[in-house]
Amino acid sequence: MSGTEPKITSTGIAYMLQGGSDASNTDPFAMKPPKGEEWLSTGPHIMVLVPGKVDTARFSTDHHSGGPWVMWAGTPYEHLMVPMEETTK
Repeated sequence: MSGTEPKITSTGIAYMLQGGSDASNTDPFAMKPPKGEEWLSTGPHIMVLVPGKVDTARFSTDHHSGGPWVMWAGTPYEHLMVPMEETTK
């Protein structure tokens, strides 16, 4: 929230068992969705943070993929989102 770049030195795990919503899958600081798009709503999930980058050749950036996906790819805040139950489009 402060805009400070995180210093991730080891793998971290966080969870949101109630799910959540974000304005953007690509911009961690977006306050509202881009024009013509809707809020990104996610069901229960865990978030995996790793030092360096998440391999987007192995994990999709599409939150509709039904499996783990990379959120905020290419930013210092990128992390792997792992759904805890199947989500729908």
